[in-house]
Amino acid sequence: MKAELLGKTLLNSLIDGTIPFADVMNAYDVRTTLNYHLPSHVLGFVYVSRRGNYHLILNGKVNYETQYKTFVHEIKHISYDLPKAGYVIGLNMQHSALELEADYVAESFAEYAVGR
Repeated sequence: MKAELLGKTLLNSLIDGTIPFADVMNAYDVRTTLNYHLPSHVLGFVYVSRRGNYHLILNGKVNYETQYKTFVHEIKHISYDLPKAGYVIGLNMQHSALELEADYVAESFAEYAVGR
């Protein structure tokens, strides 16, 4: 996994919509799955398997824009937070600095995508 995933040219395809985000992530060995059984307050999460593979789970019941923002939010965690963390980032950390930074990145990326 490359540490600078958000800066890669391939992710620009997310902005113009030429490649679906699941295909982009598969190119980086991040397995992206839509889950239709998550509670509405869980938009998505990421975890590392025992084999060291990243899995990004998105709530399939929310709209595409929300999935997109959640996707970028979780990619920020994969790119910058999980390689440094020796623990699991929990669902109850929504107001932590890590979560607020990931929200900022996701909002900025989404605004750029909409502004094109």
